Amino acid sequence: QGVDKVYLRDCTNISTMATSTNRNHRERRPRSRPPKHDFYISLLTTALLALSIVRSQETDEPIDYGNHNPEWEDGPSSWEEFGHDNDPSVCGLPVLTVEEWEAGKYWDGNKPVLVKNMTDGWAALNHWKKQEMIRRYPDAEATMGDGRRVGEVGPDDAGNVLSPTTVKEFITKNMYHPLKYFFDRKIAIPNGMLEDCHPFPMPTRAFLENPETGAIHALSKKKKVNPKPPFEIWQDHLAISIGSDLQGLSFHFHGEAWNVVLFGSKRWLLWDYARFEKNVTRQRHFALAGEGAPILSSAEWIRQLYSSPERMYEMRTHGHDCIQHAGEMMFVPRKWMHMVVNIGDTVSVISEVGLEKGEGKKPEDFEYDPDESSDDSEDWSEDNSEDWSEDDMEDDSESEDWFTYVNEE
Repeated sequence: QGVDKVYLRDCTNISTMATSTNRNHRERRPRSRPPKHDFYISLLTTALLALSIVRSQETDEPIDYGNHNPEWEDGPSSWEEFGHDNDPSVCGLPVLTVEEWEAGKYWDGNKPVLVKNMTDGWAALNHWKKQEMIRRYPDAEATMGDGRRVGEVGPDDAGNVLSPTTVKEFITKNMYHPLKYFFDRKIAIPNGMLEDCHPFPMPTRAFLENPETGAIHALSKKKKVNPKPPFEIWQDHLAISIGSDLQGLSFHFHGEAWNVVLFGSKRWLLWDYARFEKNVTRQRHFALAGEGAPILSSAEWIRQLYSSPERMYEMRTHGHDCIQHAGEMMFVPRKWMHMVVNIGDTVSVISEVGLEKGEGKKPEDFEYDPDESSDDSEDWSEDNSEDWSEDDMEDDSESEDWFTYVNEE
């Protein structure tokens, strides 16, 4: 019936979401059941979804992609496929306390870290439960779009890849659509939602407590000024991400940022910027299936490309593959390549260096086509931290060949 296979594969969990109401992903270990069981369930749900799409085309009835589960924890989860136990040989990140994070000022470093118990005391643990969030903040505005494309072009320059929505509209009508992900770095968050996340993690909290932190007196201007350029200052930026199982941005990079999960879990793949800083060939070999190949969604990249010897070597030697659980914060250093896959319905809050409090988007922000933009258009971060496909990256022919490691072993 003209339904794309990739679309259906990405939708494998959608019909399960629409018909199941009491599944819970809190169990961290795989259930013991025959391997073929999951295959047959997947085949059945895909067939049911295909049938529902065909019927909707014939009757012009819209498909219900809303999340009608009682709470976030009741949605389907791909833990059995994408979860793991953060073995040091796979993840390898230090797990810090909040006190260690602040005392060590790890945000000034160039290594990722996980911080536990970051949400202790946050009102959001109650106010952002699914039903309560809809009740309190139904009209909070943001955008939704395909996480693969948003990761490719960046949320600030995504144009018509994104469409405007609200918290209530997204959750109740669009959350289980395979190409809808609630994420916007320019969201105009209501003050109540911001207050729900107090105390903010450092260093964002320092700016809120005193915007002149780090400033010095400038006699010529007769006032205090911060000697750092704006793109190096942690300001009052905060963004919210809401997505269903398997959603998440594809490979990209930007300025330093932290991400705190309140509900659900995320799988992170992080790759050291030093490995591709002057070698765009290695970068493209790592991220793409081949020359001219499209960017895959995060889940499909793991399924199709991750197991190759070259990529596995890069991740085990120069990267990190980690699970972030609810209550934990992931710190991503400047320009580290990363992708994210949600495991279960996931809600998180993000801050990035150099960005100010969002003021929302205007209608004209959704009118242009990013694929038709000129090569010299602004990159997707105000702090000059380009996305992974930047054109001005040097292709250093003197750098080690992609397959050199095979000969070294």
